[in-house]
Amino acid sequence: MGEVERLFNDENIELARGVLNQLATPVAVFAWAPEAAEPLQFRAGNVGFTRLFSREEPQLDRAISRLSESMVRVVSSIDPADRDVHTVVVPDETGAGHLRIMLQFAHDDEHDRASSRVIAEFQRLSDLENDTQNLRSRVRQLQDLADNSTALMYVKNPNGQYTIVNHYFAQQFGHTPEEILGLTDHDLFDKTSADVYHENDRRVLESERAQEVEEPFSQIGGLTDPDENRRWLSIKFPLLDDSGVPYALGAISTDITARKRAESAAQRAMHEAERANQSKSLFLSRMSHELRTPLNAVLGFAELLRDPNGDPEHEESVNHILEAGSHLLTLVNDVLDISWIESGAPGITREAVPASVPIHQALEIIRPLAMQHGIEIASDLHGAVGVGIRVDPHRLRQVFFNVLGNAIKFNRPNGAIHIGIKSMNGTLRYLITDTGNGIRPEEIAQLFSPFERLSNAEGIEGSGLGLALSRGLIDEMNGRIGVLHTAPGEGTTFYIDIPIAEAHAEEDAEALTDSLALDSSDMRLLAQATMVQIEDTPVNLRLLQRVLSRMGVTKLRNATSGAEGIALVRSERPDVVLLDLNLKDMSGVDVLAELQKDETLMDIPVVILSADATPARITELQGLGAFAYLTKPFAPPTLKATLVRALQERS
Repeated sequence: MGEVERLFNDENIELARGVLNQLATPVAVFAWAPEAAEPLQFRAGNVGFTRLFSREEPQLDRAISRLSESMVRVVSSIDPADRDVHTVVVPDETGAGHLRIMLQFAHDDEHDRASSRVIAEFQRLSDLENDTQNLRSRVRQLQDLADNSTALMYVKNPNGQYTIVNHYFAQQFGHTPEEILGLTDHDLFDKTSADVYHENDRRVLESERAQEVEEPFSQIGGLTDPDENRRWLSIKFPLLDDSGVPYALGAISTDITARKRAESAAQRAMHEAERANQSKSLFLSRMSHELRTPLNAVLGFAELLRDPNGDPEHEESVNHILEAGSHLLTLVNDVLDISWIESGAPGITREAVPASVPIHQALEIIRPLAMQHGIEIASDLHGAVGVGIRVDPHRLRQVFFNVLGNAIKFNRPNGAIHIGIKSMNGTLRYLITDTGNGIRPEEIAQLFSPFERLSNAEGIEGSGLGLALSRGLIDEMNGRIGVLHTAPGEGTTFYIDIPIAEAHAEEDAEALTDSLALDSSDMRLLAQATMVQIEDTPVNLRLLQRVLSRMGVTKLRNATSGAEGIALVRSERPDVVLLDLNLKDMSGVDVLAELQKDETLMDIPVVILSADATPARITELQGLGAFAYLTKPFAPPTLKATLVRALQERS
């Protein structure tokens, strides 16, 4: 007993107790003295041990005595060779679970060695206890993290049984975790949903790779939710052991019902917008036809009534008719084009053209209007020579018409317009400068807004759509349009920037010498050509007959229905077919298709003359093989140039 007594003398007892008190589990230390009347003698206990009993000393003594008696048999069975420092766990009669008993055996080793072994054992137990507490703390943190998540978190074993579920999972389905653990998806949910869950689990475990899947929402008890948008977005991943074999499946499922509902609403809105757009396109097509058909007759016959050598009053009246009709036609065109751009400008073409051609052609057409207003036009197009641009040439000419037309309308009497072109950093800049009154700085922002009229526009005809349309067209061609300089009394300079493409020097030189004027050989082509006109509106028939007659066309055959027209083309084999789309028996589209199917007729150029000016319709007919598409009312010079080009290609 001497060694044991020295082990717990005043020098060591406090240290030993300090170590013992680090352990959360109740621990007591007894010394073994088999020669003594009481072989097991209590030497120390930690705080957890003493808390098991009353603080009254007699009760503690009785408890220690009972423990000593129950331990004698255990200690007696220990091999004497192992009697150094030994730990025994025994049941606790107080109901606390268990007690950890530290036994110190007497031996002949030196005091320091015995003390160090005891303290080392205490430290080992302390470290083990701390590791256990840390592990429990981490597990608790993970559990708190999972339980406070607003997503389903769960683990299933390879048989599909739930082994872990977080509180949100249980609350979501109105059950406790204990009621869910051990069950499978087929035990909990409807068969259709459970089959989906099971199949997704199988793919993850077999591939041993995480997967993200959308899964149907179901309710415990096999109730299927009627809302088709109720969905889970599940991230499922395999849990692998040290050898890389899946031992379970983990998953996090998030409710994406709100997102799916938003997607469904957006899809419905898109379908509704498409339906509305189709209805608008149909309406515009119908209105285009209904407005242009009478305008075609008004402008066409008014043009035929012009007689420069006739009565001045008569000529003035005709001019008023033409001006009013042209203004109405411009308004119809602009409204249709704005709607076309709002639909994404479907059918706009981009082709490489010499940069000088569109502006040159626009100037050739606009010069007579400028002369009527006493406006002088000066142009320097050298900056465009040898430069190519990729644009829709027809639409770019339209932009030039709009800007040049404004430069004429808003100019001062006997004013001037200057056109210049310069290259800058891969962009070709067209500059159009007028000598008008200029624009107030605060009104510049209104220039490109539809239906906006500036303060200096009073008394000047216009819808306020021209520049808004021009900006939309230039945007579709990846260019820019804007005001470079303006000030009241100083005029205005507009710029139009277009990206540069490849050079076209030879084509430029040829294009600059070209014009709308026709030579004698062209006139002979018209005089010798045979043409078939398919049109069922009498007034349009008479109008086209007179217009073609003035062009020198003498061989014109007429058909008032599609079937009659197809038969007439087969019998006459004309050089050109002039085709209206709205016929009483069949569509002009069907007529064109019939002609294209016949190998003996398919090379005959078909020129569409229609009041339907919607871009989609024009693109459709050109795609079906039409040589050209002219909208009513058409300009006689344009019709003449188109017919000559068709006859030249035909020959």
